[in-house]
Amino acid sequence: MKRMLPAIVILFIFGCTNTTKIPNDILSKQKMQVVLWDIVQAERFSAVYLLKDSLTKNMQLEKFKLYEQIFYMHKVSREDFIKSYKYYLRRPDMAKAIFDSIDVKAQRQKENNYKSAPVK
Repeated sequence: MKRMLPAIVILFIFGCTNTTKIPNDILSKQKMQVVLWDIVQAERFSAVYLLKDSLTKNMQLEKFKLYEQIFYMHKVSREDFIKSYKYYLRRPDMAKAIFDSIDVKAQRQKENNYKSAPVK
């Protein structure tokens, strides 16, 4: 019993820590959402346009160039993005919120693209 008491206390202490606080070296949910949105757009662009361009010999290299432009635009390093991405993947509750908001944004954009112009 004496050996179990410290283990129970340690579990209790770690069980009561703040699990929603994001470490300082991880991108915030909002920043991650914006960067991921741009990466999704880059993927879409490469699938639609780069694939059709016969002059683009190395599509993977072109995609990486687009990613680097996105990281530069958002002032994020590739390493910080990957570290943050892995962090959020280990936290399904947070990842779901990020991916759901990206999905909603995509649906909204799709609806706006297919709205018919008012007839005059």
